[in-house]
Amino acid sequence: MFRLGLGWQPHPGMLALARRPVHELARATGATVGIFVLREGRALTAAAVPGEWDTFAPMRAGTAFPWTTAAGKVLVAGAPAGLPVDPPTKAWSREAAQIREAGFAIDRQEVAEGVCCVAVPLRGRSGTAVAALCALVDPSQPLSPLTASVVRAGRVISASMQGHPGR
Repeated sequence: MFRLGLGWQPHPGMLALARRPVHELARATGATVGIFVLREGRALTAAAVPGEWDTFAPMRAGTAFPWTTAAGKVLVAGAPAGLPVDPPTKAWSREAAQIREAGFAIDRQEVAEGVCCVAVPLRGRSGTAVAALCALVDPSQPLSPLTASVVRAGRVISASMQGHPGR
């Protein structure tokens, strides 16, 4: 059962398609990089590559985080209404609209002190977000260059997924 669980992925072949861009993103930025899905109202890590900040905030496959992380926000913002998550704040609808328009979400130490994240949706053939790509760094790093790098990597992975037939 454990091996079967490890083989699960939100899109056929996604983890193989994402492997190189995720490793390149981690190497270029020093960030810990992960791929997340929504599961039971939380952001669940499907795969992760450790970065320079990994000892402070480790990310491992199977670890769940609150949906209010950058990865969770990207996925919830693009999900159909009525998704079973903790009640969002009154400002959430405005924040969700900003995330959809910008195409990314940022967490500036909102979930954990000393941790900043940038996340983008990974889109399958239908254009729907099936997962999120997220990079985690310490707050001393500027987020603008990291955001640009995560957006580029997300576009590469999404393009590969959209051109990759489901199995």
